[in-house]
Amino acid sequence: MKKVNVMDIYKLLPKVNCKRCGYPSCMAFATKLLEREESIDKCPVIKPENKKKLLELISPPVKEVWFGNSTRRVLLGGEEVMYRYEKTFFNPTAIGIDISDNLDEEEIKKRAKDIEKFEFERTGEKLKLDFIVIRNASGDVEKFKKAIEIVENETKMPIALASLNPKVIEEALKVINSKPLIYAATKETLNDFIKILKNLKNKDAALVLSSNNIKDLRNMAAKCLANDIEDIVLEPHTYPENIAETLDYNVIIRRAAIERSDKYLGFPILNLPIKAYYYALQYGCPMEKFISKKEDAAKMFEATIAAALINRYADALILHNYDIWELMPVLTLRQAIYTDPRKPQAVEPGLYPIGNPDEYSPVILTTNFSLTFYTVTGDFEKDNVTCWLLVMDTGGKAVDVSVAGGQYNGENAKKLIEETGIADKVKHRIIILPALAASTRGDIEDKTGWTCVVGTRDSSQVGEFLRKNWDRILNEWLEKHGEKS
Repeated sequence: MKKVNVMDIYKLLPKVNCKRCGYPSCMAFATKLLEREESIDKCPVIKPENKKKLLELISPPVKEVWFGNSTRRVLLGGEEVMYRYEKTFFNPTAIGIDISDNLDEEEIKKRAKDIEKFEFERTGEKLKLDFIVIRNASGDVEKFKKAIEIVENETKMPIALASLNPKVIEEALKVINSKPLIYAATKETLNDFIKILKNLKNKDAALVLSSNNIKDLRNMAAKCLANDIEDIVLEPHTYPENIAETLDYNVIIRRAAIERSDKYLGFPILNLPIKAYYYALQYGCPMEKFISKKEDAAKMFEATIAAALINRYADALILHNYDIWELMPVLTLRQAIYTDPRKPQAVEPGLYPIGNPDEYSPVILTTNFSLTFYTVTGDFEKDNVTCWLLVMDTGGKAVDVSVAGGQYNGENAKKLIEETGIADKVKHRIIILPALAASTRGDIEDKTGWTCVVGTRDSSQVGEFLRKNWDRILNEWLEKHGEKS
């Protein structure tokens, strides 16, 4: 695949620097287009033929497909590289939880609301589930339609419709009010699904193509494109008893799209860790060596399979369970993989009061790396630590990295003290440093005139350290400097 650079894009822009796009020059706008931070529609003067060429040039090799409603959308695919260090991955793996239409109305309502409300916070970001899969387990069309109505009435979640029966899907599409993801068309039913989608009026849908044969998936996609159906997702079958085979399929599909520009395989990939859960309940799984309860072992197996698939190009996953202990590692892994490696994950440097600190509270110096900051503040709040937290601008680097790189230093500490006015808020001049920054103690003392005390290696130990030592450290300093507490 040819790598597109900013000059390739710039050549197709008007080059008039009219600023109507909101940027000072066409070159600046070209940079934003390259980084996928802007839409070509922002340029009102581009020639139609150039716009078409530009769209072809900047469209990612893996087509971006969406489904959802006016409130929430799920974006799948849109990827450009095989490895995130080459650029970044753009659309995090969407995670959906199933709801069977065999459940009674109250159970459907509760499960739908629980899925929508599920969230936890990590490094300042709220991690959530992305969509609900309504599964026609009953085989009854009316039950299926009723479940769809309940989920749409109770939540704003994007919906996937799961049935292999084209007639069931056709009826379901009559009642759904959003753009759904349809799971799934097989080689045998594809013509029926194409006919259904071509006859849709004032509605749209994304279609999953399912086969354990990549050649068949490619031929199915080609047939869809020939019929002007472009919102396609590929499902190469998930084998929990041999997940390596599924991973191989994912890699083959993604490599064909990105490295060989195969437009018939250039679509998002859906995998089904839910199969791992039911497989483990029926046949057992390796997790039973470590977890005695069969259902908990099955849940852990589902999470393990999900994590493996996120690592190998899954753009969407369907799971059954949403226990926090099962999903926390899965969502944390997703967050890590889909964090842009080119941009430091940083918080705003400055002074953060933790608890309700006063003029005799400790001052603790950390860095503005977001994972460090949120880990530190979380540990402090959990352990009822009261302090002034000074957050130094280290370019988004952690303590040990910024010490090694020279960003955690006396000059930056002096600048931070002056800018935050911490000297006016406390009666002492003591800074507690993390143990990993012990080597900077002399430099910080020389540059700032403050006394540095080396604290603990881990922020979870700070509460105990302060309870045992702060009063003594403070009183010794006050006595030495003729102050009274």
